[in-house]
Amino acid sequence: MKNNQSSIFKLGSLTLAISSILGSSLLSTAAIAQQSEDEVIEEVVATGTRLKGTATAVMQERQNQAFVADIMGADQIARTGDGDAAAALRRVTGLTLVDGKFIYVRGLGERYSSTQLNGMTVPSPDPTRSVVPLDLFPSSIIESLNVQKSFSPNMPGHFGGGNVNIRTKSIPTEFVFSVSGGAGWNSENSNDGFFYEGGSDDWTGRDDGTRALPSIIASNLAASGSDGFEGDSSRSLAQTQEILNSFNWDIGPESKSAEPDFNLGATLGNRYTFDDDSVLGFLATVSYSNEWSITEEQLGNDIGGGQDNPRFTKYRDMISTEQNVRWSGMFNVGYELNSNHKIELVNMMLHDMRDRLRDGEYFDDSESTIGVEEFSRMDIIFEEREMVSSQLKGTHNFLDIANGVFFDWYAGTSRASREAPDIMEVTYQLFYDDAGALELERIDDTSGTNLNRQYQSLQDESDTYGFNISTPFYGDGYDIEIKAGFDYYEKTRDAVNIDLAIRHFGINDEFKVGNRLYDIFSEENINNPDFYASSTGSSLFQDNTGEGDKYSAASKLTAGYLMVDAFIDKKWRLSGGARWEEFQQISVPFVEHSNEFAAETDEIADSIYNEDDILPSFALTYIASDEMQYRFNISQTLIRPDLRDISTTFFIDPLTEFLVRGSPSLVETELMNIDVRWEWYMSQGNNVSVALFYKDMENPIEMVQFDGGEGVPQLLTANGEEGELYGVEVEFLHDLSFISDSMSNFFISGNMTISDSEVTIGSGDQDSLFSQQAREAYGGTITATITNDQRRLVGHSEWVANLQLGWDSDNGEHSASLVYNSFGERIIAPGVRGFEDGIENPFHSLDFVYTYYPDFNTTVKLKFQNILNEDKEIEQEGLLLRRETVGTGISASVSYDF
Repeated sequence: MKNNQSSIFKLGSLTLAISSILGSSLLSTAAIAQQSEDEVIEEVVATGTRLKGTATAVMQERQNQAFVADIMGADQIARTGDGDAAAALRRVTGLTLVDGKFIYVRGLGERYSSTQLNGMTVPSPDPTRSVVPLDLFPSSIIESLNVQKSFSPNMPGHFGGGNVNIRTKSIPTEFVFSVSGGAGWNSENSNDGFFYEGGSDDWTGRDDGTRALPSIIASNLAASGSDGFEGDSSRSLAQTQEILNSFNWDIGPESKSAEPDFNLGATLGNRYTFDDDSVLGFLATVSYSNEWSITEEQLGNDIGGGQDNPRFTKYRDMISTEQNVRWSGMFNVGYELNSNHKIELVNMMLHDMRDRLRDGEYFDDSESTIGVEEFSRMDIIFEEREMVSSQLKGTHNFLDIANGVFFDWYAGTSRASREAPDIMEVTYQLFYDDAGALELERIDDTSGTNLNRQYQSLQDESDTYGFNISTPFYGDGYDIEIKAGFDYYEKTRDAVNIDLAIRHFGINDEFKVGNRLYDIFSEENINNPDFYASSTGSSLFQDNTGEGDKYSAASKLTAGYLMVDAFIDKKWRLSGGARWEEFQQISVPFVEHSNEFAAETDEIADSIYNEDDILPSFALTYIASDEMQYRFNISQTLIRPDLRDISTTFFIDPLTEFLVRGSPSLVETELMNIDVRWEWYMSQGNNVSVALFYKDMENPIEMVQFDGGEGVPQLLTANGEEGELYGVEVEFLHDLSFISDSMSNFFISGNMTISDSEVTIGSGDQDSLFSQQAREAYGGTITATITNDQRRLVGHSEWVANLQLGWDSDNGEHSASLVYNSFGERIIAPGVRGFEDGIENPFHSLDFVYTYYPDFNTTVKLKFQNILNEDKEIEQEGLLLRRETVGTGISASVSYDF
C-alpha cells in the first residue's frame, strides 16, 4: 500500500487539481446499478409456516454464496414488524443498532461497514458521517437485506465488519395493486409535550420558509463578512430593528398532548408479455407516515469532583417532543428479452423530517463560589433529510459464445441533502423566593450569549458506474468461472453552517423577563427604542461562525478486480482473487461567509489523500452433503477516513452531543479478516450455523476524548496503534414439532454473538500516530490523560442476542411472533483524567406482532413494541451521562390487495 500525493496532484497544478476534485468536472454525469451476483427473490412458494417458507428461499441463497453472508427477506421483515432497514437489520446475527440509524457489524462501528443500494454506493445526508443512515429506507420498498461478512473482490475494499446491500423490490411477476393504512400510539405520549408554531407545510415534511435565514441577514453576511452581522458602527437603530424583526419569534413553547401516529401506502405494478417473447413491467410504490414521540431526557456534562466523588457540574432534565414525517416514492421500469437480456430503471426519492423541541431545567454548579445555579433551557431542531436516486442496470447472457459469456452493467446518479434551518437554543435564569416558589424567570444574564440560532445545509452528490463479465469452463470433475469487473464512484459534498447569537447585554433588563420569545421579542418591544441597551442596538448581535463551518469535499474511487470461482469433485468450492483500488479524497475549509479558502496552498496540498491498494481474498467451502458445508475465508481490507474525519472543524455528535473533530493526518486502517463457519440446512427450512471470526487491525481509527475545559466534552478522531476483534456466532431456526405434533405450527429462531476486542491507542508513545495527531489538534500540548490506553473498541458489545418465537394457525388465517433483541454494554465516550469510560447500558427490546388474514386479499396487523418499557441509558462512573425514555408503543394497520 502507498500514499503518494505527488503522483497525481502536482504542486505546480494544485489549483487545477482542486478545481477538478471540487467542481463539476470530477462529477460528470454517470449512473448506477447492481452487482450481478446478487440474486433477487422474485417469487416464494411457502411450505409449512409463513416465515419458514420464506426462510427456505433466503437460506438457499445464503447456502449458494461463495462467501459468508446473512440474508433477510421481505416477509421476515414483515414478521418482526420493523418499519425500516435499520430496525430490521438489528435482527441479523451480530448486528447492533446505534442511534436508530447506524448498524454495527460484529461490534465494529458504522465506519467499519459499507452500505449499498442495489449493489451501488450512495451518498449520505448525515452531516456527521459519510455512511448512509439506514432509517431512511422504509420496509415497504425492500425485497431483501444482504449482509456479507467476508470480503470478496467484487465488492468495495472499504470493508471491516461487513457490507450491507439493500435490495429494493423489482418488477412483479403479475398484476399487483395494494393500499394500506395504520395508526399508532406510545405510552409516553399520554403525557403533555411542548409544542411551538412551525410552518404551514410541516405536515408535508418541508419547511415553508418560516425558518429560513432572513434575506436581510444573508445579504449582510455576504456583503460584509462576519462584521456584517456582529457589529457596524454606521448601522442605525432602524436597521437594527429591521434585522431583529426579520427573525421568526413565534415560538412558545406551549404544553399540550400529541396526536396519534398514522401512515398510508400504496403499490401498483404489472407485467406485460409480447409475441416476441419479450416482457415489459413496472412497479410504483408510495408511502407516508406522521409520528410523534414525547420523551423524558437527562443529559450530564463536565464530569469532575475526582474519582472519590465524581459528579457532573452541568446537568439537564427535560421533556423532548418530536415529530417525524416520512414519505417515499419508488418507480421501476424493466424490460426483458428472451430471458437472456434484462434492463431495469429504478427511481427513488426518500424524505425524512424531524422537528424536535426540548424544554426543561438546567443546573450548573461549576462555579463553587455561588453554589448551584438553576436555569431552564429550550432548544429546537428542524431538519429535512432527503435522498434522490436513479439507477439503470442490465444483465446480458450470450449463450452462443464459447460456454457462455455473462455480462452485467450499472450506472446511476444520486443526491442526498440535509437542511436544518434555524436550530435554536435559549437559556433562562430562574429565581426562587424563600419558600421555594418560582419568583422570576428571565433571559440568562450569566453569559455573554444565550440565544443562539444556526442555519445548516449539506449537499452530497455522487455518480457511479461499472460492469462485471464472466465465463465458465467445464472439465472432468471441475467447473470454473472466471469473473472480472470495473467500478467507478465519485462524490462531492458542500456544507454550510451559519452560527448567530443575540447578546443579553444588548437588551435592557426590564424587557428580559419571561420565557416566551414571542413576548420578549414582540414587534412592540423590538420597535421600542427603550428595548436596546445602546442607541443603535449594535451590541445586540454576535457571529459565532468560524473557519471551516463552510467546507467542500470530494472523493473518487476507481477499482477493478479479477476472481475465480471453482467447483471440484462436487465437494470443494474455491473462490478468490484480488481487487485493485485507487482512491482520492480532499476536504477544504472556507473563510466564514465567503468562497475564500481558509488554508494556504501548501496546507491544501498536504491535505490531499491519495492511495492505491491491492486487496486479496480467498474462500474455501467443503460441501459435506446437500445439507451441510464448512467455510473458510481470509482477506485483506482497509477502512479509509471519511470526509468528516479529515476536517478540523468541530461538529456535534447527535448521540452524545459531544464536540467531535477530525485529523488531517489520519491514515487508513488495514485489516486482516479470517472467518470459519459450519452450516447445516435441514428439511422444512430448519437450519443451524456456527461461525468463528477474527480481525487484526493496524492503525484503527477511533474516537478519543480530551479535556476541553468547561463545556461539552471534546472527541478527537485519531489512529490507534493496533487492535483486534474475535468471537463466535450461533444462528438457528427450527419448528417445535420435535416436542409434540401439537407444536408443529410453532417455530423458534435466534442468534447469539459473543466476542471481545482490544485497541491500543499509543498515548504513552510520543512518536505514535495518535500523539502526533493530538499535538496537531491541540496546539502541541496534550492537556488530558487518557484513562485506558488499552480498552475495547468504541461501540463494541461483548454479546448480541436475538430470539423469535413464532406461530401460524392450521388454516393460515393467523400468525404471531414474539421478538427479543438485546446487546451488551458498549463504550460511547472513552474516559480521561482517571474517570472511566462512558458506557451505554443494554437495552432489552421485546416486541409482539399479530397478523390476521381474514381473506386472500386482506391483512390486519397489530404490533406492540418495547413491552418491557426499557429506557436508553449511558452511564459514566455510575452517573447518568444520558437517559431517554422510550415508552411502549402499540399500532394497528390494514392492507388490501386488489
